[in-house]
Amino acid sequence: MKEEYIRFIQKLSNPSLNGRVPGTKGHDVARRLILAQFEMLSLTPLLAGKWEQTYTAFDGKIGRNLLATRKGHHDKWLLLGAHYDHVNGCPGANDNAAAIGILLSVLDSLKSSNLNINIVLAIFDMEEHKYFLTKSMGSIHFYRDSQKQLNYDHFIGAFILDLCGHSVGVKDRENSLFVIGANTSPILSKSIDLTQNQMKDLQIYRLRSRRLFHLSDNYIFDINRKPNLFFTCGHDPHYHTPKDTFEKLNLEKISNISTYITHCILTISRKFGDSTAELLLPSRDKLPFNHESEIVELSRFFKVELGPRHNLDLICDVLIRELSKTPNNDLDKIKTTLKSLRIL
Repeated sequence: MKEEYIRFIQKLSNPSLNGRVPGTKGHDVARRLILAQFEMLSLTPLLAGKWEQTYTAFDGKIGRNLLATRKGHHDKWLLLGAHYDHVNGCPGANDNAAAIGILLSVLDSLKSSNLNINIVLAIFDMEEHKYFLTKSMGSIHFYRDSQKQLNYDHFIGAFILDLCGHSVGVKDRENSLFVIGANTSPILSKSIDLTQNQMKDLQIYRLRSRRLFHLSDNYIFDINRKPNLFFTCGHDPHYHTPKDTFEKLNLEKISNISTYITHCILTISRKFGDSTAELLLPSRDKLPFNHESEIVELSRFFKVELGPRHNLDLICDVLIRELSKTPNNDLDKIKTTLKSLRIL
């Protein structure tokens, strides 16, 4: 990742922005910083002549989704999304400045690539706090309004990023990245499968989508059964606190995630440039990532043999809660918790 995107993350998480809360000066500064990057990347506004999709939230504040596109040589399109608002008094470096920096870095890496697909970049507003899962949530408004501008018959899927900047607080799992939604699309699942072996410095664990993981802007795509991948490192102890600062980010991991997502997109693009692409993918009635696949992934994470008798929903629930407790956890402690609950 170029130094300019590291500096961008630092600016976006500056405490002077005071959480990038909609309707505040800090939010407006953040919006202008992002739009300046759109210009520098020579992106094209998604909406005719304007970068912003504006709407009025239930509290009267104006929501501003920031939307751009990068044209390819096919009708198919892929969405890259992350939110930019945060909560009052918190820098929001991990949540979610790092994710926006990653996506901008990805678009920069793709500038010289002859893509066979279109990229839609959506930096969503109003994901946090009282707007979450309401009609005023930026991604929900985008999805509903975009039906008029975008052809979802050509939709490949959504890559949604949230909480991608920190080291996972489990010994020997610090470089973990969870990719949720591998079951939602053969194409997306295959792109992860083909790409993850190239990343030696990331520990990538694929999981199935479920209500438990409706934690961010992936929600609206998942409930409408649209293909989606949610990239996250999970919650950490600094989530929604003043300690979510730039200094606590794992910059090397952020850079590796940017590289990984770039590889995923290039893999997808190559598939659509190949006339035999559909032959290379499993049939849609037999998704490549299923219950048995997830057993393998969770067994790999926990270093334990899981089987059909184990409740994977409960295991994932405990995992999410344990990740948010302390930066000094370990696998044995988590496994002890699972055993005490008679889950393992």
